[in-house]
Amino acid sequence: MQLSEQLLHTTIRIEASLASGGCSVGTGFFFKFCDDGKTYVPAIVTNRHVVEGAYEYRVIFSRSDENGNLLNINEQLTMRGSESDWIAHPDESVDLCVLPIGPALNGFIRAGKHLLTIPLSLELLPTDKQIQDMGCMDEVTMVGYPNGIWDEANNLPIVRRGITATPYRYDYQGQKEFLVDMACYPGSSGSPVFLYNEGTYLENDAVVMGKRLYLLGILRAVPIRTLLGDITVSTIAHVSVQDMLNLGIVIKSERLRDFDPIVRERLSVSGN
Repeated sequence: MQLSEQLLHTTIRIEASLASGGCSVGTGFFFKFCDDGKTYVPAIVTNRHVVEGAYEYRVIFSRSDENGNLLNINEQLTMRGSESDWIAHPDESVDLCVLPIGPALNGFIRAGKHLLTIPLSLELLPTDKQIQDMGCMDEVTMVGYPNGIWDEANNLPIVRRGITATPYRYDYQGQKEFLVDMACYPGSSGSPVFLYNEGTYLENDAVVMGKRLYLLGILRAVPIRTLLGDITVSTIAHVSVQDMLNLGIVIKSERLRDFDPIVRERLSVSGN
């Protein structure tokens, strides 16, 4: 499976039934936590506001054979619970949470069903040097479910491309975030944002041939323009705004490092 196709299987569509009525649709992606090279905790990462106030979640997995080859079969999983099942980021101002899914995956395996879940990992986070070598207007790729749209027949997300609207090396407004110039809509909350190049690309003012893949961050919100012309910020799980600015606020992927000690403590995972 080509790298570009693998990226399509890193995400999952989250449909959350809200206690207040209605439904919230967002994007989650698979991630390895507490990875020691031999074992890891598989989890789904999304924005906290996607699952806030929900009592039930529906996700659809793609099936594979025991060798990881994709089958044209989908498996829906409905999970009843509450947002407390999710592990929130230790900083309440960071709109991220994770749901460990090891027991669910093992349940499918015991039933003779293998799921195609391609997890991202901390290894995909750019190093300090790689960040300094990045330009100020790099092309970025986002994978998710804008307005809940997806290829239902093949259980595939939608891919969008844009550029970094603020230099990644700087923290936008003093937060561990950056902006992307890209059309971002309800349902895109929680989408992973990649720097993904194939062929030739610029790095530190030099032309490089090959492939480059970094997990830059997670989309959390969009700046919007009100009818009065004011600029505000809105999370985008279950609101629709007519006058969007085609910008997205993205949490930097380094925030994912903060979950390892919490997941380890919550699940009593031994350290390296």
